[in-house]
Amino acid sequence: MSTDTRMGVRLAQLHLYVDIHRHDLFVAPILAVVVAGLISSWVPMAWAGIWLAIELVIIANYLWVYRQFKRVNPPPREERQWANRIARAHGAHMLAWSSLVIWAWQPGNFSSLIFVMLVHVGLISLTVSMSNAHLRLLVLDMIFPVLALVGPPLLEPGWFNIGLSLLGGGFALLMVLVGRQINSYTTEAIELRQRNEILIKELESQASRDSLTGVVNRRYFLEAAKRLLQQPRSESAPLALLIIDLDHFKTVNDRYGHLGGDEVLVAVVDACVAHLRTGDYFGRLGGEEFALLLPGNSLSEAKETAERLRQATEALSIPLQGDTVRPTISIGIALAKPDETNLSELMRRADLAMYAAKEQGRNRVVCAADVADSGEAKGEPAVVPI
Repeated sequence: MSTDTRMGVRLAQLHLYVDIHRHDLFVAPILAVVVAGLISSWVPMAWAGIWLAIELVIIANYLWVYRQFKRVNPPPREERQWANRIARAHGAHMLAWSSLVIWAWQPGNFSSLIFVMLVHVGLISLTVSMSNAHLRLLVLDMIFPVLALVGPPLLEPGWFNIGLSLLGGGFALLMVLVGRQINSYTTEAIELRQRNEILIKELESQASRDSLTGVVNRRYFLEAAKRLLQQPRSESAPLALLIIDLDHFKTVNDRYGHLGGDEVLVAVVDACVAHLRTGDYFGRLGGEEFALLLPGNSLSEAKETAERLRQATEALSIPLQGDTVRPTISIGIALAKPDETNLSELMRRADLAMYAAKEQGRNRVVCAADVADSGEAKGEPAVVPI
């Protein structure tokens, strides 16, 4: 297992530990009040009240640390840092409960001894059931309760008390082994879930990506385009579509074979992708035809992007079978209207602009608006290359 995977598993274990312990919000304060009332049978009410106040502050603190952890949602590399912080916060809680040995136990008073031991038997059982998700935190949570369970009887010599201590020690050991076994099963489940998540992501990527170029495939691109078109748009947040087609690609395939054509496609795509922003959608429609969605791009910005892609492609020199291939692309641009939701119409306009670029001599950028405006003015199709 790689280091990153191990850190991811430990972080998932820490999340599970915190998720379980956040239930303390409803249970821990009530248990603290009950125990404070019981220890007042052996100590003054003021002492019981002081213990209760301290415990309630500690509970509030570690619950706050849990909320901070869930809010920040740290990356795997910060798992140890947060585990240490949580260990300190929750360790104070365990120490406060184990301090009942000092607050409630009265040497020579058998009932107070049994009370303290019963509290810590219950505390150890709860700890194993709630802290087993994270093995290191489980061990740290167990230290104080185990010492408080087996220690007091040994301070009053006698076979019976020694037997109580041994009984408590055996119970604690059994609980540690149980907690470790549960942790092992939990860890296997987390690892299996993470492997499944990775596999699902890989399958989703394979389903949405073009196997040759690595950009999104036609189906995924069309789904993304339809989704973006359905979103409200304004003049300040336009949506531009570019249709991109390699020039004379059939000649490349005929001369250098399909493998040579594949090399050219990959090189052109890599050159174009280097000039795109996060959030742009670049997809392969089929063969040598590609499409690019530019959310938030005005017409002038889309033209600038298209020109960068054209120049980046034109600058390529691809060695093939002793020759040097210098590919070029023709690009058509169409800007979605604010109320436009018909993807077919938007693609039709961009496609016509791309074919206009081909007719005008290739290796150029043409805007659908320019084609339409010129056609309306002269009564015939026209193009205005950039």
